[in-house]
Amino acid sequence: MRVAVLAEQNFNLIDGSTIWLLNVCKLLALQEDLDVTLVLTHPLTAPVLAHELPDSIKRIDPVGIAALGGPEGPLAPETLSRALTAIEAAPEHGGRFDRLFARGTSFIEALLADPGCRTRLVGYAPGAIPDPTETEPVWIGRGRAARMPLVVQSEIAKHALESLSDYPGNVVHVVPPIVFVETGEAVAETRDPARPATLCYSGKIDPQYGLDWLVEFGRGLAGRPGLGLDIIAGKDTWRSRHKAFFSEMDAFRDEIRAGAVPNASLASGLPHAEAKARMGRADFAWCLRHTHYDDVIEISTKIVEFCTLGVPPILNDTALNRSLFGADYPYLVDIAREDPVARTAELMETRDGAAYAAARVRIGEIAAHFAPGPLADRLGRAIRGHKAGAPPLTDRPRRLLIATHERKFLMGFLDRVAADGQVSIRWQDWASTVKPAGSLQVPEDVDTVFCEWCCENAVWHSRNKRAGTRLIVRLHRFEAFRDFPERVDWEAVDALIVVSDHFRDLMVERHGVDPARIHVMPQYIDWAELRRLKTPQARFTLGLVGINPFGHKRFDRAIDFFAALHACDPRFTLAVRSVMPWQIAWVWDNRPEERAAFEAVFKRIFADPDLSAAIRFDPAGPDMAQWYREVGTILSSSDSEGCHTAVIEGMASGCYPVVHDWPGARGLFTEYVHGDMKDAIEAVIAFADRPDQDAARDAIAREVKGWDIEVFAEAVFQIQARSEQ
Repeated sequence: MRVAVLAEQNFNLIDGSTIWLLNVCKLLALQEDLDVTLVLTHPLTAPVLAHELPDSIKRIDPVGIAALGGPEGPLAPETLSRALTAIEAAPEHGGRFDRLFARGTSFIEALLADPGCRTRLVGYAPGAIPDPTETEPVWIGRGRAARMPLVVQSEIAKHALESLSDYPGNVVHVVPPIVFVETGEAVAETRDPARPATLCYSGKIDPQYGLDWLVEFGRGLAGRPGLGLDIIAGKDTWRSRHKAFFSEMDAFRDEIRAGAVPNASLASGLPHAEAKARMGRADFAWCLRHTHYDDVIEISTKIVEFCTLGVPPILNDTALNRSLFGADYPYLVDIAREDPVARTAELMETRDGAAYAAARVRIGEIAAHFAPGPLADRLGRAIRGHKAGAPPLTDRPRRLLIATHERKFLMGFLDRVAADGQVSIRWQDWASTVKPAGSLQVPEDVDTVFCEWCCENAVWHSRNKRAGTRLIVRLHRFEAFRDFPERVDWEAVDALIVVSDHFRDLMVERHGVDPARIHVMPQYIDWAELRRLKTPQARFTLGLVGINPFGHKRFDRAIDFFAALHACDPRFTLAVRSVMPWQIAWVWDNRPEERAAFEAVFKRIFADPDLSAAIRFDPAGPDMAQWYREVGTILSSSDSEGCHTAVIEGMASGCYPVVHDWPGARGLFTEYVHGDMKDAIEAVIAFADRPDQDAARDAIAREVKGWDIEVFAEAVFQIQARSEQ
């Protein structure tokens, strides 16, 4: 797979973002199936970082692009598409790129606007956190619509995009900063107690990086003979905007050069490998920032580098840092309550004590999470769309036409198929279950028609099937009891996909469908995406997803069960995630009996203070994987379902399932199905009290691993291949 890496950063400069760019190229070089070209935005005039690029990484800068007939001068968002066209047209550069991996919101926005780039774009957004008080950035809206794979640095960033921007979580990949430990950079096991405890700063000279405090600290070294300072300076940031700050910084640097600051040293413009070697000789790392950075969700590359080199960082007491280092990490500083300078000097006095030893153990554990191997696999998966070594979905080119009125249950499948260069997809949109949105035709190059939902689309295609094509129909619960299946010409259907054994039997008995052509495949899930760490309260939280319509979902049955459980054990609470019935006109306004049934249940809940205090209602949203983190038991109280995807998702997340005995449930969930849900109360309490929670939840999750999207996608194309035989 050919990959172009594009980033706004000037690779001639040395700072955290260009170090990131270097390390990303090193990571991609570890993926043997990726052929990578780094497209530089500026002519390469200072190749300090470029010298560290792996030999397998090709590179081209604006001078080379201009020589190919592309735009002249540094690359900008408005010239990106022209530059890529010029590179891809040159035979010596290997042709069209399969993926474009871009960093920088302006670059991402520009590439999303280009139809030729949009479908192969993978974005990187290190600091992307939506601000609900501001207008949504254009690139987020375009990326969400295109389901652009997005790489972020932290779980916090991923969760924010899911919950605040409705960004599909399965295409957001967490790849934190990468640090490579080169030969000679091994962590020192001991520190020389005779040497002053040394504080190191490495990075750009930025007014917001607490460097005014660092200057104050350095000028106080004369009164602290046991302490030292080493500054490894990168580029100056916004010098023209902060004249007073840089005037003071320049004066301090002159003082160090003149030897006026005891135990202080200064270096600048060092090759990255040399800078890291120098960083590794320090005892502490200066990573304090002003409040401007308190809500940043980007993990600092420098912090990770210091951890990898065995140097404990002194850093702000923020939510991000606590989540990474732990609330008990000894070198967190609350800059709102403590004097950063005095507190830093005080912390450095602990170098030879137990707190320092504990901190070094902690940062060693942190560094292990940023090792190149696992992160290379994560980044490779984000770019490919599947894990390394996954077999191709098909051994020959496939041309699918998908006919449907509703795509929502196909989106994860489409994300997976988009990663396979052998498969191309066209759409035949239907305005409703009975009416096409345009003319009905099957292009000549289409080899397979896939009818999502067995509605009028399946009826038409079964009666108008072109010789030489295959027809696959997927039936859900909704249409199984309508008149559509009666009117389908089942002899023309090569394969029928149903969601459970119950619907297989129904289609055989009612419509005479050949059992050999029926494939039982429950609605797929993204199994790995759902495998998130549970919150502590999850073991006592029940979850119910969807309560509409009343006669189908039986909200009253779920409340009966929860009320009985809560009476036995008041530790339990219930989280209901659903659109409310009064938000749906056909439920609330057009069905008086539905409305009356809902009103009765809500009156029951809110008339009982104990019950109402134990039930919460969460608005519907796409961030289900995050929601399941807070749920330990998943309920299905319905009278009828297809396969009840919420139960399968909940089990994948590690939830204990409690399922009412609706038709087909026993074939899917066996021992978790109950004629009376109250029979499960004892089991729910026992499961919540199990000491081996993690192991028990892992065992439940493994029960539904066979319903993962990878398995489903492979099966669809196996069905297609078998239908040709």
